[in-house]
Amino acid sequence: MFEQDFVAEDGPQRITEAALSALGHLDILLNNAGGSRPMAIDAPEAQWVEGMTLNFDRHRQLTQGLLPDFLSRKTGSIVGISGNLEPEGVNAAMVAKAGLVVWSKGLSERLGPHGITVNCIQPGLIDTAQIRRLYPGGARRTFAEREIALRDFGDPEDVGNAVAFLVSPRARYITGIVLTVDGGMRRYSF
Repeated sequence: MFEQDFVAEDGPQRITEAALSALGHLDILLNNAGGSRPMAIDAPEAQWVEGMTLNFDRHRQLTQGLLPDFLSRKTGSIVGISGNLEPEGVNAAMVAKAGLVVWSKGLSERLGPHGITVNCIQPGLIDTAQIRRLYPGGARRTFAEREIALRDFGDPEDVGNAVAFLVSPRARYITGIVLTVDGGMRRYSF
């Protein structure tokens, strides 16, 4: 239900209303939706709109819909799941996820005085059905041994553990960051 609602134009508003009606208030918002595919350098506008809508606009709209609740209680944690920010070509999802990171940083500045943290997690290659299709059979092991310091893909729990930390009281003084969960795959220092 929520996946189709999220994509629909009025989806974020409907989800916001349903969540607040069912729960009364929220302490945590995890923005974790997206989809990615390479595009031609002259991709049609519709592909750009689709990529930006799913990977940035809906996250922003859902967050903005829930901000009055967070602000009224002066507490909460917002975490966005970004994606690969090292483009190998043209991809609207990567542009949108970079926008999500920059927007989250700005939002952390504005919401910090209200006791609300805003962070992003940048996962690496996590062992999911989608990744298994991209790295079938021995391709996974070959890639991991060549490209990932810890020599394997991550598990979904690795990302979940990072989220759990960022929304916990132990991370009360952490806001505006991008936490990379990639087993050492990224080679940049900062």
